[in-house]
Amino acid sequence: MVETEHRQSNIRPLNARIAKQIAASDARREASRRHYARAHHLRERRIVLVGLAVAAVFMVQLVMGQVRLHAANQTLTKSELALQAVQKQNKSLKKTANQLNDPTYLQQILRDKYGYSRKDETIYNLPDKS
Repeated sequence: MVETEHRQSNIRPLNARIAKQIAASDARREASRRHYARAHHLRERRIVLVGLAVAAVFMVQLVMGQVRLHAANQTLTKSELALQAVQKQNKSLKKTANQLNDPTYLQQILRDKYGYSRKDETIYNLPDKS
């Protein structure tokens, strides 16, 4: 048969005053934990809101920059087309100016446009082949 040994327990009952202090301390610790958790949550929200505001500002600047770039590109395209037209006209005018220095060209213009003729020259008007 086995004899059961009866051991003495190391657990001693707390007196009521210490038990109340421990309970009050636990309540204060829990209240403090909740306070810091709430403060942490509010701080997180503020950081996220500030980050979103900064991101929104950068997005607006990016969009406005793209709009200005598009407008500048359109203006550049129009200016390049106008420049090409002016260069083409300039080339044509230079060619005409060079031709005006040629006496045979001047005679041709006077004959065709103004109907001039030389002395003792007879001009015949022929019908068009239509």
